[in-house]
Amino acid sequence: MRMTLLVMPPVIPQVHDCKTNPIGVKGIGESGTIGAPPVVINAIIDALGPLGIDRIDMPATPSRVWQAIQSAKAAG
Repeated sequence: MRMTLLVMPPVIPQVHDCKTNPIGVKGIGESGTIGAPPVVINAIIDALGPLGIDRIDMPATPSRVWQAIQSAKAAG
């Protein structure tokens, strides 16, 4: 069954005060970006896989990627 507005149960907002900051709110802004870094790293590893590279540490700077490529080429 497709979830549409007609079959979706009602959304009931709840309040959960945060006691760790002075204005009592929780952050949500980072949730949309939390998955991006692993996706980018996986894409880099997929692209470099034919060279035998199976790991790149974050941050994947151009020099770090270049060094990994050069090391893989030197290893044969």
